[in-house]
Amino acid sequence: MNAICRVAARRAAALGLGLAAGIATAAVAGEAVAEEASAFIAHRAVYDLTLDRMAAKSTVQGARGRIVYEFSGNSCDGWAMSLRQVVQIDGEDGQSTVSDTLATSWEDVGGGTFRFANQNLVDRNVREVSEGRAERSADGNVVVQISKPAEGRVEIGSGVVFPTQHMRRLIETARKGETILSVKVFDGTDAGRKVYDTMGVVGRPVAPGGNGALEAAVRLPELKETRRWPVTVSYFEAGSDQQTPIYTLSFELFENGISRDLTLDYGDFRLKGTMATLDILPPTPCR
Repeated sequence: MNAICRVAARRAAALGLGLAAGIATAAVAGEAVAEEASAFIAHRAVYDLTLDRMAAKSTVQGARGRIVYEFSGNSCDGWAMSLRQVVQIDGEDGQSTVSDTLATSWEDVGGGTFRFANQNLVDRNVREVSEGRAERSADGNVVVQISKPAEGRVEIGSGVVFPTQHMRRLIETARKGETILSVKVFDGTDAGRKVYDTMGVVGRPVAPGGNGALEAAVRLPELKETRRWPVTVSYFEAGSDQQTPIYTLSFELFENGISRDLTLDYGDFRLKGTMATLDILPPTPCR
């Protein structure tokens, strides 16, 4: 049971995807990056989580929880992300386990710097923590300076994107009418040392006003004329030949970076995330 909670926690941090993307080595001028990033909108969203499916031999008998996600900043300096995910998982033995994950990060507009801090508690006991800073050099190589759980330095190579870069790349892919985005993602989880291979699949665009049966939270003027796309992102162990993802996240992605209709698939069980509230936040003034 605790192992399941730890997997759920690690991938919860990746929601900064998530929900959270151009790459610095893609020869994109800084001006163009800033122009695309300006399409993002600062917001705070709350999602209620319910059990959507269990595998046939799953030991999970019930699950429920909540995600509070905040995305803020501006197109001049960078974007900050804060995510809190609390999930109660009920086992077949009648026992319940609560996983409480907090992930925060800041990423500059050009994708050169990524600061992160992640913590997971299981039944109020700290199980995992990671904190550090990733820097991209002029040649595209990314080096991570880790302060927690232990000080260290690791080179994760080039061709890696951070969460907000990943979101930008997904939106770029959707705008071009393309359907597949395969990219390596670093989000600071797993002791700040892990890179994930991801496969993103983008579906057909939903025109503004399409699928009228939207939850009340997203019926806002800021979204009335905004396109969105169904997106599925699967996460794999980097460099592994394993065909089964360790985690899959599906959602509808608005062109301004807001996500709704979440599905979090951990293999053993799947959670559905329904947006309960959405607040549009003022952008942070440029320095």
